[in-house]
Amino acid sequence: MPMPAFAHDHSPDMNARTLMVDSQKISYGDVGMWCSLATLTGQPCTVMPIGMSSTGLPIGMQIIGPFLEDFTTIGFAQCLEREFGGFRPPPS
Repeated sequence: MPMPAFAHDHSPDMNARTLMVDSQKISYGDVGMWCSLATLTGQPCTVMPIGMSSTGLPIGMQIIGPFLEDFTTIGFAQCLEREFGGFRPPPS
């Protein structure tokens, strides 16, 4: 996603759900493309937390690797986890 974690919109109509990105309302469907970059090309990816926003919510990053290099993305995530501390649950 192009932003930190966000409050979920639980509107019954999925097409009516929106979220704020750079002070603009956008449709939930418009942010789904970010997770498909690796999937559509058949590349392995690992998603990991990289920090916390000013409101205490997690910020994640997607690590995309070369074809059939699954262990490369996982290994890189492990290196980053040592440097940045890995997952911490957000405040309740």
